[in-house]
Amino acid sequence: MISQEIDYYEDMKYQDFLLSSRRKIICPPEKIMYYIEIKDAMNVADFGMGKGFFTPYLKKKMDKEAHLWGIDYQQEILDLVLKRKVEENIQNFTIVHIDKTEHPLLPNWIPLPDVIFTAMCLSTFPDPGFAMDGLIRSMKPEGRLFVIDWAKVEFPEGPAIKDKISFDKMKYLAEYHKLKVVNAFTVNEFVYGMEIVAGPEFKTQFYDYRE
Repeated sequence: MISQEIDYYEDMKYQDFLLSSRRKIICPPEKIMYYIEIKDAMNVADFGMGKGFFTPYLKKKMDKEAHLWGIDYQQEILDLVLKRKVEENIQNFTIVHIDKTEHPLLPNWIPLPDVIFTAMCLSTFPDPGFAMDGLIRSMKPEGRLFVIDWAKVEFPEGPAIKDKISFDKMKYLAEYHKLKVVNAFTVNEFVYGMEIVAGPEFKTQFYDYRE
């Protein structure tokens, strides 16, 4: 059971589950990566990286010279990932700490990402659409945001159904914030994904927001 005294995603038992073989069964990384095209991206951000479940899969899809930026706000988890980076000698991979906020903006000392990948993360925000707005503003104007999240169905592990955001609601929230879903896919009954870009009415102004 996940403790109710803290948010479920801050519980280390949940973080351990996200790195487990059980997670692979309901969230198969190879199937997800089929939809994630990042071969030409030189800077990719893994937002809400957690313990780095997707790190090896993202690296495998990226050019050897491309750089992966692993981003999270939980320092305890970042320390574990840093240890893993050193032990496994993961190249072109930088770990980034950011503050917890409802409108995340990536720090201006990292290059503007071509792609931001975020898995099982946006549903933890009070307004996922507002969070997407911040991430889109943190990218290059033509950047792409890949969102993977839990479908709103019951499952014995992971977050409770009340903490999940349905595909339709996630799409609505993106469009409400003037973003455009250019690709959507169902991984299985438990997980969905979508590729999002700035819509024609979205005003990026990314430099202003990152100063």
